Amino acid sequence: MENLNDSMTSPELSLFSSIPERLSTVSVKELGTVLPGPSLIEIPGKISPPLFISVLLHGNETTGFLAMQEIIEKFNLLSKPSPREILLFVGNINAAMLGVRRQTDEPDYNRIWNGGNRPEHFLAKEVINQVSRRKPFAAIDIHNNTGKNPHYACINRTNGAFINLARRFSKTIVYFTEPHEVISIALSRLCPSVTLECGFSGDSGGLSHVGKYIEHCLTLPPEKLFSPPANRHNDVYHTIARITVPDRSHLGFGTCPGPVDICFRDDLEELNFTTVPKGTKLGKSAGNSNNLKVTDNNDRDVTTEYFSFDGNAITTRKTMTPSMFTKNETIIHQDCFGYIMEPYPLNDE
Repeated sequence: MENLNDSMTSPELSLFSSIPERLSTVSVKELGTVLPGPSLIEIPGKISPPLFISVLLHGNETTGFLAMQEIIEKFNLLSKPSPREILLFVGNINAAMLGVRRQTDEPDYNRIWNGGNRPEHFLAKEVINQVSRRKPFAAIDIHNNTGKNPHYACINRTNGAFINLARRFSKTIVYFTEPHEVISIALSRLCPSVTLECGFSGDSGGLSHVGKYIEHCLTLPPEKLFSPPANRHNDVYHTIARITVPDRSHLGFGTCPGPVDICFRDDLEELNFTTVPKGTKLGKSAGNSNNLKVTDNNDRDVTTEYFSFDGNAITTRKTMTPSMFTKNETIIHQDCFGYIMEPYPLNDE
């Protein structure tokens, strides 16, 4: 193993020209014994240009890392070349060891890819600089959900290569342009990129699904990977708004026996990727200062277009399709309550 760090490299980023020892067997909780921090790892392959893969941008979303451990073992990558060269970015290692999305004193590692003045922003810039020099043919960012959602793929552009890369993972595709600070948007300027949402962290079904997908990306020629698959019937959505709650609000779900600022219905997660009719009650707030806020892709407050708060009941004012509703209060405050989507027509190719 050769560590390629030098004085010109961001101190937060470690570069490796081969797979570090024990990477394929170390537990996430002990990952810091193998990697000193955020790391970009070159895995030699029979074919170039490389496939870029990012994992653990959120420390409690482990499926991508576990899938890569299985890929390393399956293809014996410690002693043999990969079917295709891989650039593996392992992100928020400290948060991963703690089992949290991010630490309280740091930004979200998937919101640092559009400039800024914090050390994490310079880390992201260095990663993109390193990756751009290697000219990847495709990029995959792997995530999990905390709420009940189907496995789905996200894209940030709607040309054929992006769409077909997503199709090979899931029938369900989400097109989004906000938040614009995510890694997949930064990578989309370099090559076709996709974000994979693989259900709950560590779930065996999600692990198997993403593992097979990575294998396809490593073994299929680009002209096939980026062409429409035989079964191209997709449910495609466009994210049009983001729902948040007040920063210090206390949330509850179901009967909410104690005092809370907002009490949501208990089956909230069952609404994800369904058509929620106008007049559907999502919960009840303790007062107007503790209500949901909806922001569209132009950063406009459009709350009253989507929700009414009569008698403090939170009720939909129009039919909508939500995603990423979760009952995890920490995640709601660190990220958001969920998103609103609309069907998006595809011009098939």
